[in-house]
Amino acid sequence: MRRAVLFDLFGSLLSLESVQRKLRGAAFDAWFERLLHSATSLSLAGEFQPFAALAESTLKTTLARLDRNVDPRPILDTLKELQPYPDAEAAFDRLERERVLIGVVTNGGDEQARKLLEAGGVEERIAEIVSVEEVEVYKPHPAVYRHAAERLGVEPRRITLIAAHAWDVVGAKSAGLDAVWVDRLEREWPFPKGKPRRVAHDLVEAAELAVAKR
Repeated sequence: MRRAVLFDLFGSLLSLESVQRKLRGAAFDAWFERLLHSATSLSLAGEFQPFAALAESTLKTTLARLDRNVDPRPILDTLKELQPYPDAEAAFDRLERERVLIGVVTNGGDEQARKLLEAGGVEERIAEIVSVEEVEVYKPHPAVYRHAAERLGVEPRRITLIAAHAWDVVGAKSAGLDAVWVDRLEREWPFPKGKPRRVAHDLVEAAELAVAKR
């Protein structure tokens, strides 16, 4: 029976270090957390707005709250130039040797995701790129993961999400997927319960854990 792995895009498969260099100090975390909070708020309210527009509005709010007189455009442009983590290729190699189907599920837009993956040289290795635009609700809503499973044509229990965000892991598990949490960003599990049994420090280790799942 076919098995699959879904990678989260921003911060999991693609490194956000270039954005962090633009937004020094705690500004990056403040923006990213506000962006996620706003996306979740829209989902709870039954509304949807495109990720790119939401990224811009929340960045402007963050800069204003921090009293930073900074042009947001160069920072937003950096989101168009993100590169895969150096260990992404080796992780893909490991999954492909086991004939595991590879997909991406992202809160970003479909066009943006495809351009980033193409520029990073990995698009051809990905069977499906699934954007929340298709269901108009943001992760970690379970509907996103269920839709991704349908797109892959694989039962949810046969899919492993690889993500560096604990909230993403929680969402995937609530939809019946397996998950591996990569701890190189958050370091400590932020929820009082629900830490996954399998935790990886990088993408290669995460791929190994996904392959070992039976």
